[in-house]
Amino acid sequence: MDLKELTPPQRLLKTKALKRRLIPGHEKHPQIDSSLARRKAGFWGEQMLSKYLKQLPNDKYHIIHDLHLEHNGFHIQIDNILLSQNLILPIEAKNIQGSLYFDDQFNQLIRPNEDGIEEVFEDPRVQARWHRSLLGDWLNKNGFHMLPHDYLIFFASNKTNLKSYRNGTIRDAQKICKARDIFNRIYSLEKQFNQTKINYNSLVELGNLLLAQHCPKEIDILKEFEIDKTDVRPGVLCPICLHIPMRYERGKWRCPICQTLSDETFPEALDDYFYLYKPTITNTEFRQFFLFPTVHAAQKKLQSLHLPSTGTTKNRVYLLSPRKVPPCDFDF
Repeated sequence: MDLKELTPPQRLLKTKALKRRLIPGHEKHPQIDSSLARRKAGFWGEQMLSKYLKQLPNDKYHIIHDLHLEHNGFHIQIDNILLSQNLILPIEAKNIQGSLYFDDQFNQLIRPNEDGIEEVFEDPRVQARWHRSLLGDWLNKNGFHMLPHDYLIFFASNKTNLKSYRNGTIRDAQKICKARDIFNRIYSLEKQFNQTKINYNSLVELGNLLLAQHCPKEIDILKEFEIDKTDVRPGVLCPICLHIPMRYERGKWRCPICQTLSDETFPEALDDYFYLYKPTITNTEFRQFFLFPTVHAAQKKLQSLHLPSTGTTKNRVYLLSPRKVPPCDFDF
């Protein structure tokens, strides 16, 4: 049973918004494209893992996707946590194609490319072990010290070829699995941890406590890529030719390039403002970002959105929340 469903990560959505709004020809486009490709691949891996985990018995396992915790001054981000009365199991999802060599001496993952250059990644077991240690401390602090905890590393593709860098055995190979082999590893852990440690009510309490302490890290995507606000294009995006900005005409927007008339992409533009700037907007900021020709037109459109707000008429601030984007509808 999903206690917290899988949704596209904030960094992925923010990077996607930045890509479509950054001025053409900007020097940071290649860096953003590379980051976006990695984020999309990573999210695809998480989606594959989620599909497998949904096949586990609902009455036995509770699942939390993309959990963020603060503990002892450290921020922990865990892709997936599997909860049962016998075991708590963090599972890190990876989607890296090709032949991967585990270098146990230097704790790194190496992928040789066709040009002979070796690409180096952090060994996912290093992060998983660290998260397991912090999670163990968290369980002790919150009264669940009796519940064993372990970890798994999941590679989404069967085409990924996992090898030892020095032709030996991969250390902790039993913690690593590919695709459907995830079931064998979970069932193996069930046999290892076969004693019930907490009752069902405590399992529900643990899940609720983890969700209550979920605290996603704030991401300033412009600061992360060192991009000035003046390099971000305001306005509504044309749904046909992708030109920015469209021109406001009597409640709708017209593209000056292909003459498309629409108001369907306005909600997406409002999401972009949320992802790139902040979760609040004033009347002036609304008028400036959406390039309304008059104060009256901006105010009329803003009022029609029925957004929650704080403050008086003069100092009113409107609260934004992006539309929910289900994983199956996410545009890659």
